[in-house]
Amino acid sequence: MKKAKVVAIAFAFTLILLASTAQPVAAASRYDSLRSYTNSRYDAVRGGYTIPGEGVTRVIPTSGAITIMNEVGTLDNRPPPVTIQDVMDFTVTQQWTTGNEDVDPKYGGFMEYLLGPVNNEVNYRGLVLWQLLKAQDDIPGTESYDINATANLFWINTTQTESGGFSSEAGVYPDLISTAYALMSIRIIDTLYPLENAWDWFLNETATVEWIESCKDGDAYKLSPISDRASVSATAAAVMAYTALDPVSSVPGAGSIQSWLVTRQVLEYDESDSVGGFEEANGTADPNLFSTYFALSAMEILNTLSTINATAAETFILNCQSEDGSFGIIPGLSTGKLIYSGYACEMLNMPGFNGAHDILSSSIDPYSSGDPGIEWRWAIVIGIIVVALVLAVLSVRQD
Repeated sequence: MKKAKVVAIAFAFTLILLASTAQPVAAASRYDSLRSYTNSRYDAVRGGYTIPGEGVTRVIPTSGAITIMNEVGTLDNRPPPVTIQDVMDFTVTQQWTTGNEDVDPKYGGFMEYLLGPVNNEVNYRGLVLWQLLKAQDDIPGTESYDINATANLFWINTTQTESGGFSSEAGVYPDLISTAYALMSIRIIDTLYPLENAWDWFLNETATVEWIESCKDGDAYKLSPISDRASVSATAAAVMAYTALDPVSSVPGAGSIQSWLVTRQVLEYDESDSVGGFEEANGTADPNLFSTYFALSAMEILNTLSTINATAAETFILNCQSEDGSFGIIPGLSTGKLIYSGYACEMLNMPGFNGAHDILSSSIDPYSSGDPGIEWRWAIVIGIIVVALVLAVLSVRQD
């Protein structure tokens, strides 16, 4: 029996030593969780990204995913996180280039998914995606992919109304956000394809400027002349539209716009997780990631980001990370979207912040399961002690 006791004690001490020296499982960082979510949405066969609950690859999530990689710096890795040629192939196939431009209202624009809707938001996101991919021109084979820039300009032109504003699609009432998307799309095409003379397609700049100004309401802008009140997204869209028209000229009323926008940051709120975000309109007190992104984007253009509370804004942005690792429109959600995640990374890379990769990598994901409630090593030690005591009692009784 003495030999059995010696073996049991030696075995127990060995397990205790292993338990005490083993490294605990590290909690995931916010970046780890976001990367894991992004990878889970990738369709390697089609080269695009999907949304939860379906297997359809879409332009907007794909644009969001590639934006994330660009902002955290991994898109420039060699090899990059995804096969660039596959994503380019996906992007090209999302442009509607079949049929007759005279009768097909979708001709030339980017579809959200195959045979899906075509509007100025999807088209702009498709072009942003294409611009990011074209920048990876040191990868062999990328030169064999291209979009039909002429057809895209044709589609954008069909969304301009007689008033001068642009609508989300042909035949719909114009709004400022669609106008900004359309003008920024023309700017991207002009940058990527200078021989297209993209601005020659823009026939009446005077009418467009007059229409934008018809949306003005005090120091800010409404979504359209018939909207009830000014909003952050509409005001930011006006700034973006003017910058797309002429990047080197000052935005009309820039000082008043900046003052109005900075007061939309909510620094006192009942729900502490929402402090630091921007509300959509004066007095609505509904801080969300969408409004915050538009506000900060406009203020970055106006070079006035130093006037906001950047610490509070950063905290709010991080609070919008959802349980699944992506970012949602407000804090506390279980699921988010890749496009909102792209917005978050863009904002964390703006002047006054410490950079998306560093911020996300240095912050622990609060939803991570890497930090268990009971330290597993101590549970093993306690279990071994209990077993050892039982063996000791039994051996004493037998002796």
